[in-house]
Amino acid sequence: MKPRVSGRTEEPIAAGAPLSVLPDDPPKSDGRVNRSTLTRKKIVAALTELVNEGFLSPTAEQVSQRAEIGLRTVFRHFDDMNSLYSEIIGDLKTRAEPVLNVRLLGNSWQEKLMHTIDLRAQFFDQIAAIYLSAQVHRHNSSLITENLARDVTQMRGIIRRILPAVVKNNSVLFEALDLLMSLDAWVRLRRDQQLSADQALSVVRLGVKSLLKTVD
Repeated sequence: MKPRVSGRTEEPIAAGAPLSVLPDDPPKSDGRVNRSTLTRKKIVAALTELVNEGFLSPTAEQVSQRAEIGLRTVFRHFDDMNSLYSEIIGDLKTRAEPVLNVRLLGNSWQEKLMHTIDLRAQFFDQIAAIYLSAQVHRHNSSLITENLARDVTQMRGIIRRILPAVVKNNSVLFEALDLLMSLDAWVRLRRDQQLSADQALSVVRLGVKSLLKTVD
């Protein structure tokens, strides 16, 4: 008895043919994977919202309520709160891309330095709350500490690329400039000294220009 054959004619595959010629299996769609990804994003978004609202150390219960999911679900996606905090802090690298990769405006290195100060002012205001939250939790997480150190290194690298050798090779001058242009200084000006964004920007610009006069 001959085996039944479908109406479609199949081309025989030669022995030893490369795998690339074999027909691919149709992609499998798993709705559970999509739901899991969306739930994870909801959890991260909930924590980010709470931090930006001033809750620098939200509890798992607060996160689950904001995300409108069960507490068990939070810990099904994240082993503990430190891993969740690491997630939002690690995301700062993506948010920093416009500052790290933008083409700086200006005909001189001084003008480009002022442009990067302006860019930082906008960026620092956006991430200040998350940064403060990171400082609260860094002692419990080596990953958070590593991410913070990475961000500092990247920001210092931007300044080094702009400055001429006579400035960046002066270690004391470089460190003073880096401090003035840092997120720590911006947070102090905005939160502790309660300056407006424009006032804080003027302070940073004045300080940097004053330091640079020593090399004119």
